[in-house]
Amino acid sequence: MAVVLHTTYGDLPILLNFTECPRTCYNFLALCASGYYNKCRFYRHIPGVLLQTGDPINSGKGGSSIFARYPATASSSVPTDSETGSGNPRKTGLVSINAPQSFFEDEGFGLTFHRARGVLSMAHKGARGDTNASQFFILSAPQPGFDGMYTAFGQIDLLGCYNSQIRQVVDGNSSSSLRSGEDVLKLLEDSAKANDKYIVNENNSVCIIDTTVLYNPFAEGSLLA
Repeated sequence: MAVVLHTTYGDLPILLNFTECPRTCYNFLALCASGYYNKCRFYRHIPGVLLQTGDPINSGKGGSSIFARYPATASSSVPTDSETGSGNPRKTGLVSINAPQSFFEDEGFGLTFHRARGVLSMAHKGARGDTNASQFFILSAPQPGFDGMYTAFGQIDLLGCYNSQIRQVVDGNSSSSLRSGEDVLKLLEDSAKANDKYIVNENNSVCIIDTTVLYNPFAEGSLLA
């Protein structure tokens, strides 16, 4: 388990696709560790499709990647797709060469998929690809049409429950006092009432309260050899 999103209705334990989506996971972990996602609302909800969050100004127009503070040609120890064996040679340096500055490219196509409830995927800025920053969405149901379009970088452990006392995710079947990832996701979906444009009422307080990083292979060097 890599990250726990502590939300209004409980904890979402998150597994990340480090090897298939290294830059996306690096970005996500860095933003989580810095508190960037604290108080980000689930501002967009397409029932039966997705819940979207990750905008610190909660308007749908905000958010930047961890790479925004660096020039696009900077070098870094963040692994590229070709270095991790995912087969996409387009990336170089800290930020991808095809992405507008402050954004980073899509990755993991053909390796990660939108075929399950609870998948985490990066949102684009408008309809343009390779514009990943901080915003992401959670699938309410499989969306195979998103494959090859968005970067699926993680998955909620729907059966897992986060035990804050021991800072570990435990099997939901072994604990009746903790909400599972599935329980929390259902509560978020039920509470994020949206208008006909799929925007959740701005007075709705359903949000990410804060985050806990449990495992960061980049910091530990296990993906940087």
